[in-house]
Amino acid sequence: MLHYEQTVHSPLRLTTPLKRTGAKGSGSFTPVTWDDAIGEIALRWREIIGRYGAEAILPYSYAGTMGLIQRNSGHPFFHALGASRLARTICSPAKDAGWQAVMGETPPPPPESVAKSDLVILWGIDAAATSIHFLRGVQDAKRNGARVWLINTYETATASAADDVILVRPGSDGALALGMMHILVRDDLVNHGFVAQRVQGFQELKDQVLPDYSPEKVAAITGIAGEKIEGLAREYGKAKAAYIRLGSGLSRYGNGAMTIRTIACLPAITGAYGREGGGCFPGTSTGPAFA
Repeated sequence: MLHYEQTVHSPLRLTTPLKRTGAKGSGSFTPVTWDDAIGEIALRWREIIGRYGAEAILPYSYAGTMGLIQRNSGHPFFHALGASRLARTICSPAKDAGWQAVMGETPPPPPESVAKSDLVILWGIDAAATSIHFLRGVQDAKRNGARVWLINTYETATASAADDVILVRPGSDGALALGMMHILVRDDLVNHGFVAQRVQGFQELKDQVLPDYSPEKVAAITGIAGEKIEGLAREYGKAKAAYIRLGSGLSRYGNGAMTIRTIACLPAITGAYGREGGGCFPGTSTGPAFA
């Protein structure tokens, strides 16, 4: 949001409606008045409703940073119109479902606590583009001696802030997390006290799931060498307060919720959720503030 006023008051902003006068993609537009624009939209909507019914109109809108009023301001109008009601699941509900499967309504660690971490994992997030406020805390952690990993499907601009860049095949992040847990259990890097007091289902995970995720098998799934997976798991397991910052892109696959669920388990096994500067942070939402 640095210099946001330059965007708000930019001379490039549209101040009047533009009507397309040529083929799509031609860039041919003509300015029209607001009354003309509203009148034409209303006329076309009446034609659609008369021919197909009001549910043929689907309002598509919302963004995570709009706030409750801006995000929902159009709902009363479209509800009165009888338009279709969009299930706003386009962005990150799978991410939310995966987190809640492990953590319920437990809030994540404060984002500012990352400055006290000794290992920061930017997992599936291009923080330099989409979370610059969080990246500042990551830089504070680095100055305090923390190592920073970037795990993604390709090298983003955030790579310049990372000490290690790990590239995974799309959709295989959950397998990497399970492979790391396999090694944590095998090498006894589990925080048994935290698990006994705070974790449910660990024995079932250990006995029924993790044996299938050896470094060799996970290497074949993720494209990451087995010895690299071994090193990642050991470094994660030995960190005092490892902090995972999850993006949303890795939840936009058929296995998205399960991917988030598996990654969210990592700090439970090592007890990082119980340490300042550790844990897993999936994001925040404006809604719970008003719940």
